[in-house]
Amino acid sequence: MKTALRALLAALAAAPLSACCLWRTSPPEYDAIALESGLVIEDLVVPETGPRAAPGDRVAVHYEMWLAGGEKIDASFDRGEPIRFVVGAGEVPAGLDQGVVGMRRFGRRLLQVPPALGYGGAGRPPLVPPGAALKIRLELIELEARREPDETGGQP
Repeated sequence: MKTALRALLAALAAAPLSACCLWRTSPPEYDAIALESGLVIEDLVVPETGPRAAPGDRVAVHYEMWLAGGEKIDASFDRGEPIRFVVGAGEVPAGLDQGVVGMRRFGRRLLQVPPALGYGGAGRPPLVPPGAALKIRLELIELEARREPDETGGQP
């Protein structure tokens, strides 16, 4: 037993740390990406398994929202009740709609939302001034993936 443990420790010591996923501080999927729309998405937690949110799916999301300058303006975490919406249906600002796509249940993201994908030129007085950029931290709590009907019209 001690010999096997020593061999394992020697192998781990000889292996480059960058090759071990346990030691990576920033896996590639955690790098922030900027979409053509101006939305910036940074994954904070990426679960390894489960379906990914897609347009048409029903989701429940906890969020915290700040003005780009750092002033907190809203948080479902504080109320203890996530918001629920259908992805892509326009029920929430476009930045949130786009930002949840591809997430897995219990994933967390940080979004930098340009004014056009937030509340636009009108804002949302008194909390969001006109033309304000937003930062949103979100966590996907529930995901009800859409199901495509089979040839007979039934659900798979």
